[in-house]
Amino acid sequence: MGPINGGPINLAAARLRRASLRFATLSGANFEGADLSGADLSDTRLDQANLADADFRDAVLDRTDFAGAKLTGTTLSGVNLSKARNLTQAQLAEALGDASTSLPPHLEKPSFWLATAVDLAEPPAPAPVEVRAPAKAARVSWLVGGPLQTA
Repeated sequence: MGPINGGPINLAAARLRRASLRFATLSGANFEGADLSGADLSDTRLDQANLADADFRDAVLDRTDFAGAKLTGTTLSGVNLSKARNLTQAQLAEALGDASTSLPPHLEKPSFWLATAVDLAEPPAPAPVEVRAPAKAARVSWLVGGPLQTA
């Protein structure tokens, strides 16, 4: 199949979970709000693409080209970006990742990525619960709707 002509492709809000887009040329594509979790985008060109608010959780992004791509609000949790190409610190500062996101050696995880990690070592103390003794209830006759007369 030959190259697609006619301008950048619009895949905004597309659901592409676990899709195989290996070796695709998606320069300038619009993936705003798209779900690409678990997708394989190895060797894909995403240069100048709009990836704002897209979900790339657990996606394969080996040798993916991010030159000039917009990553505002893009979820990169659990992604290995150690082999990604043309990724910048400024792009990462706009994206959302976590402690499990791997980066190339020349880039650092933004501090807010690490702040979202859950600390399981010390769970929060439960709120105290006040226990009250039940009040003495009057006996009620359900036939006449009033208190039961006792002799």
